[in-house]
Amino acid sequence: MADEFQENDSETQGSSLSDEIRSKRNADKGREPQLVPGRMGRRMVSLAALLERIVAAFVDEHGADSPALLEADTETKRLKLLLGTVDYVLAVESITFTSEEKADLMRRAYAELFTYGPLDVLLKDERVTTILLEGSDKAAVRYGHGDLTALAPIFEDEAHLRQVMRRLLLDAGTDFRPEQSLIEVGLRVDERPICVNLALPPVTFQLTADIRVHPKQLPTLEELTAAGMMNAESAQLIKAIAQSSHGLVIVGESESGKTTLLGVLAALIPKSDNMVAVERAGELQLSEGITRLVEYWGYGEKPPVSFGEQIGKALKQNPSVILLDEVRADEPQAFTPLLTAENAPRQLWAFRGTADSKRLASGLSMVARRGDPTHSEALVRSLYERLPFIITLRRTKERLQVRGIAEWQFRADSEYPDFVELMSPGWEGMEFTGKRPSHPLDLPDNFWR
Repeated sequence: MADEFQENDSETQGSSLSDEIRSKRNADKGREPQLVPGRMGRRMVSLAALLERIVAAFVDEHGADSPALLEADTETKRLKLLLGTVDYVLAVESITFTSEEKADLMRRAYAELFTYGPLDVLLKDERVTTILLEGSDKAAVRYGHGDLTALAPIFEDEAHLRQVMRRLLLDAGTDFRPEQSLIEVGLRVDERPICVNLALPPVTFQLTADIRVHPKQLPTLEELTAAGMMNAESAQLIKAIAQSSHGLVIVGESESGKTTLLGVLAALIPKSDNMVAVERAGELQLSEGITRLVEYWGYGEKPPVSFGEQIGKALKQNPSVILLDEVRADEPQAFTPLLTAENAPRQLWAFRGTADSKRLASGLSMVARRGDPTHSEALVRSLYERLPFIITLRRTKERLQVRGIAEWQFRADSEYPDFVELMSPGWEGMEFTGKRPSHPLDLPDNFWR
């Protein structure tokens, strides 16, 4: 038995060793070195090593504050400065490139020095809506609203990944902090709103990043309709709700189009209204005249400002409309003033949740109850009264879709409202349910048929 155990144990160890070797081999899959000829073709040079030498030589020469680098305040000037370093390294290595190969090398070196390394190509691709990174070995991208597509590893190692992520954080006005394992920040890259969600150890085993990339231009309601997000009747009802005085909640899972639709509805609200937007990561594309307040994670001596604190600042401006992107249950006290103030502004929320009415009611009620447990039921009722309309979204079949349009309707014999669907999915898209809204909307008499 002992010999049998030792034999089996030996087989297990051998299997584990082979699995480990295979795992390491797979981790390097996609990182096979690209070789270019040097020294008149008598030896081969790794393109990655060549790029590393160019970056190192540029840093050695210019550091972070050389007079020449400080003067190079445009991309054209920085490229001209980089060209000298590239020509020098290629001459030392006796490497001859075609003009196209040299331009690609310049682009890569510029990205490593000044922008976001291997992410640049993805961030500039207008088809890309999501970039998912799990450590330096796994990468995936979403084109449009389809499923994630796996990519070969795009980072050399964990240090390379952290370097690029840190540059994104610095450009967003913050940095890595030992006490912060979850970070959500926003910035603009080539005029595109970008949201970066980072998770770090000990929350995860390795650094992971979920990067949402929005289009440069906010679509119109007509463009969303043409893209199949809703039909003409749904768009007409949504427009009427946006242009009314009633509050609403846009509900959907992550990447279902909540922020996009909230921005589209904000553009439909009469310009005379004084609007303030409070955001987690500044992803909304807003019209002129709308004040933007974004959660700030803090950097250097500048302290952080929470989402709840920004709501407080927004209320001090006495807005007629307040936009919240996105509402979560982790700061419930922040929303209490919105539910208790006598002259509270009209509210439009983007809320991450499910389209199921019972689970939605539970999630929204939790936000209200946690804000002030001593008056929880009054706060719940206030939430439904001040946010009567609900638009639910989902991402399916490679597109975003309006899942339903509903209203919380109170009955005289009940303390809690009913979730009444006004439009719901049918055989040919969104269809009328036969129910009418209890809150007045500016729609023609024949709209409800």
